Parts: sequence; C-alpha cells; structure tokens
Amino acid sequence: MEREKITLSKTYLNQYQASFEKRYEALVFERQEHSYLHNSVEWGNWIYDCLKENDIDSMIDALSTVTVDYHPGRLAVNDLRSKKNLFIGLITAVSNWAARDRLVDNELVLTAADVCILMCEETNSYPELLQCAYAGLAKISDLMKQYRERQYHPLVKATKEYIYQHLHGDIKLTDIASYLGVTSGHLSRTFHHAEGITLNQYITEERIHRARNLLRYSDYRITEIASYLAFSSPSHFTEIFKASTGKTPTEYRRDFSTSPIEKISPKK
Repeated sequence: MEREKITLSKTYLNQYQASFEKRYEALVFERQEHSYLHNSVEWGNWIYDCLKENDIDSMIDALSTVTVDYHPGRLAVNDLRSKKNLFIGLITAVSNWAARDRLVDNELVLTAADVCILMCEETNSYPELLQCAYAGLAKISDLMKQYRERQYHPLVKATKEYIYQHLHGDIKLTDIASYLGVTSGHLSRTFHHAEGITLNQYITEERIHRARNLLRYSDYRITEIASYLAFSSPSHFTEIFKASTGKTPTEYRRDFSTSPIEKISPKK
C-alpha cells in the first residue's frame, strides 16, 4: 500500500513555532513564579526501577502517589485527558528504556505497551486509568523477569541443575563449587548477584516447593518427607515449612490433599 507523502510548509512551520515559543515562555514563567517545577522524571525512574526488580508492591505505591507527591505538568485542558497523556508517556518511556537496555524482547514489550495505551485511551475515569496502567506495567515487568530468567549466567544454570539432582541429600556450597570447578566465593557471589537470594535460601525454597508437592500428591508421612528432603528433623521441617507457607505440613495436607499417587521410596 502506498503511503501518502505529507509536505510540510515552511510558512506554516514558522507560524506554529512562533505560537509554541509564546506558550512555552508563558508556562515557564508561570511555573517559576509558583515554584511548581517538574519532578515527574524521578517518578518515571522510580517506576522503571520497580519494573526491573519486579517489585510490584512498590510500583503500586508509585502509581498511586503521582498526583500527590509529584508535579507531572498539565498535559491537556481536560484533567482525565491530562492524566491519560501522562501514563501513555510513562508506558512509552519505560517500554523503550527496557528495549534499549536489552532487558526484554523488543517486540513483546512494545506490543504490551501498545495494548496498554489502547486500554488507557478507552477508560472513562481515573481509577480505571490507574488499573489499566498497572496491568500494562505489571506485564512489562513480567516480560523483563522472564527474559532475565532465560538469560542468566551459565554457572547459575549449572548450579540449579545440581541442586535439582541432589535435593534429597546434604547439599554443601563447597561440594557444588568443586563439582563445577570454581571457588566457593565466586559461586556464592555469582548466584546471589543473578538471583537476589543466597544459595542456601534457594535450596530451602526448592525443598519447600518439593515438600508442597509431596504433601499434595503423595501419601508420604511427614517424617518421611522431612528425611527425604534432608531436613535435620521433622520439627525443623515443620518450622521451616510454616515460616514459608503460613501452615504446618499437617494443615497444608489437610487443605490441599488429593487422591494419593503411587508412593516412591525415599532415596538412601
């Protein structure tokens, strides 16, 4: 399909430029007189940091405070239209920043931004607009997280594979490091930098995840699960499990139990 070529008239351009300069100078004067200076860049950076960290709770706080703690400027005569323009600008910015910084698949993040902007345009109230902005930004954050997980350090990937294969035994940092041919310090630092948690925290999370499945889909006794997953004692297992899930193993099984599957004996 041929696209119509638009010819810009220099005469009209000069007229619009003159009109722009007049309004620009007037608004600069007005904002200076009232000490009403833009600080929405800080707000945008805050939200972008939240997206990179997948910190959804802080992102919600940032979205809800924009009209209270920040001065985004007036972007339209109508108040709702002004807020729409603000959020459309934000979504456009963070999606492009993420693509620029190679933190996400370009096509996916820009498609998410397109959908979010179209939904924002369709809203009829500020609460609706906030919900749409949240949905789009949460999706962008999720895409960044998925991309990061696919791109993580090969050493981290190998470490996770080792843990998966040895989850029933006593897993030590020194053993993993020796198996992978690196120092314990290097492995510990690399894993923490990539995952945001320590190696021991990750091992505990994986054991609790496996324990949840065993409680739901097997007829193992709780003492057997504790032994199978290398907890020091059933009471220690119960303590760690409750700290993670808010329920004891007995309570969890009662709430989520299903028909038992064929029992698999713990590895010796």
